[in-house]
Amino acid sequence: MTLHPRFTNLRAACALAGCLLAAPAVLAQPVLAHGPGVDGPGVEQQDGRDEGPRGPLERVPPFLRGLDLSEAQQDRVFAILHAEVPQQRALEKAERKAQDALRDLAHAPELDQGKAAGAAQALGQAIADQEMLRLKTGAELKAVLNPQQRAQLDQPRVAARKAGRKGGKAKQGGVAQ
Repeated sequence: MTLHPRFTNLRAACALAGCLLAAPAVLAQPVLAHGPGVDGPGVEQQDGRDEGPRGPLERVPPFLRGLDLSEAQQDRVFAILHAEVPQQRALEKAERKAQDALRDLAHAPELDQGKAAGAAQALGQAIADQEMLRLKTGAELKAVLNPQQRAQLDQPRVAARKAGRKGGKAKQGGVAQ
């Protein structure tokens, strides 16, 4: 049985309309993990992060989990993350400002291409600067590790690459035969 194309399009349009109507309600839900009165050793987030009542500065970044960091290493990690916060905040504010400018331009009766290009450039620069800060911070954090910890950190990546190569060779071999 085949459906008429108009009926299929109507179903798709209704599904899209339902999603668009539900989005504000979903986004308006409170984030309980960060609310007042959070007690205990930490609250596990949906993505597996453990962010306790002391905040993100006192927790180890995910890629450092499982490594046995000395107290001195933990102090250095904290110092690196703490020093990054003001710059990260400034970059987030710049990104938000550029997004707001673009949003305002989108609602304007006529497009001012000069302002739009400037706001788009500012947004791109803010995002690029955030990525550079993330990479710089990651490099600084990795420099805190000793050679054994770095090797332990690299083990999952090496294993994943080897598994990917084996899978690729098997597919190529199967096709060639």
